[in-house]
Amino acid sequence: MNAEKVLRKFAYPIGILFPWLLTPFAFLVTDSLPKANVPLLYIVMVVFIAINVTVELAIINALSSFFAFSFFFAEPRGSIMIHQDEDLLTISLFLLTSVLVGYMATKHKKNVQKIRMREFMTDIELELLERLPKAIDTKDVIAALRDALKPWQEHCVLITHEDNWATHPMIRRLTNLRKTYLEELLELRWTEETISKIAELEQEHDVYFLYNSRHVIGLLRIAAENIPHLPRDIFLLLLHQVNISLERTRLAADLEKEKIAKENELLRSSLLSSVSHDFRTPLTTMIGATSTVLEFGEHLDKQQTRELLNTVLEEAERLNRYTQNLLDMTRLGFGQMQLECNWVSVEEILSVVKKRLRPLLIQNHLTESIAAQVPSLYVHAALLEQAIFNVIDNAIKFSPRSASIDIACVKESDQVVITICDQGTGIPEEEREKVFERFHTAEKGDRRRSGSGLGLTICQGMIMAHGGKVSIHPNPKRVDDRLNPGCCVRIALPIHNQHEQQTLPQSEE
Repeated sequence: MNAEKVLRKFAYPIGILFPWLLTPFAFLVTDSLPKANVPLLYIVMVVFIAINVTVELAIINALSSFFAFSFFFAEPRGSIMIHQDEDLLTISLFLLTSVLVGYMATKHKKNVQKIRMREFMTDIELELLERLPKAIDTKDVIAALRDALKPWQEHCVLITHEDNWATHPMIRRLTNLRKTYLEELLELRWTEETISKIAELEQEHDVYFLYNSRHVIGLLRIAAENIPHLPRDIFLLLLHQVNISLERTRLAADLEKEKIAKENELLRSSLLSSVSHDFRTPLTTMIGATSTVLEFGEHLDKQQTRELLNTVLEEAERLNRYTQNLLDMTRLGFGQMQLECNWVSVEEILSVVKKRLRPLLIQNHLTESIAAQVPSLYVHAALLEQAIFNVIDNAIKFSPRSASIDIACVKESDQVVITICDQGTGIPEEEREKVFERFHTAEKGDRRRSGSGLGLTICQGMIMAHGGKVSIHPNPKRVDDRLNPGCCVRIALPIHNQHEQQTLPQSEE
């Protein structure tokens, strides 16, 4: 490329002088070859210059070669006058051949350069088309276009709100008025009228618009005259694909916002429905028991009064659990739950959970199996207790009477795994992921106690906050029981090195 620039700079001197410098070599050739072959040397030189520089220089070189051949090799020598018809015909054919060959060589060179540029642009377009469908937002689309334009970064500039485009050499050469126009185009309000004038505005201000149907994203200014053989059709198609991607990402963003809005509305509706249903039942029971004691307390014996007060206490504890679940869900949802971790054994965790479960284990019982050498856990004890409590509470709701709920704890590689299995109706495979969604409750099984559908969701959030994982599997001991196959909730927690005193980060869901 540098050699070509040098040749272009000294084109006329080279075109005129080079044939005369070649003449001494031509004299050496005439000693072993006929004089008629000498023009071939000049023709080779003309072709070489035509291929590597321009046809204009090749024609100048051909004319200079004509005079050099006439002066040194045609009779009378030492003069550009020609007296023999044979020499006149030779040098005339030489001149014509040089011009034609030079022109054809230059044309061929340009065609080759055009083909190579089209191939290069096609490769860029294919690479861009591979990246554009993966673009998530506007920034990704602009970044993909910026990478595609890197080969010509000196001759083009992307003008966007985020870029410091005013420092680009192409922009610095503009007048302040032109720069102001570009700033106004970037802030242009998109209306039907302005959209219809895109082509006119692009031509007037020598830019290309990058836009979606809502507003201008950016401008592209490119000095096409400095990029030889740039195929305009492929370049415009490339920009068209970019604008299509900008519109696609806008639609995707709008759909995502609409989806979030609908999910929030559904969540609010579900929350109100769940709270009104799940709070009404215990409140009704509490109101009934309390009013009975107040109205007929004098006619009730101690045992009846105690039973009614126990009912009030149980329903109050039930309300407290619902309220705690809602608070925990809110904290998890906003990422406000902090982990205050300490070393605690699995036995201690399960001991606290069993004490809390005593009022609920009226018709069911727990079995516990903890393998030897299970290490202590570095966890937020209260959160882990709540997570395990929610799982067992859920298992009690869906277990038949007198059925046991089995708890097993083992060490697996670098994890402590706590498995809680019940003997209920089980959870179909297609439902096992859904049960972790907010307010999702199973439709089968013994619904002696309604639930808010938050227990397993909260459990998953708390375990994930510790870097663990919760999953649901069939109960391996009841695979042959079609009526009550049961299921197992598997809680896996990472094991930490006690010597490192590692502190876990705040959880974010």
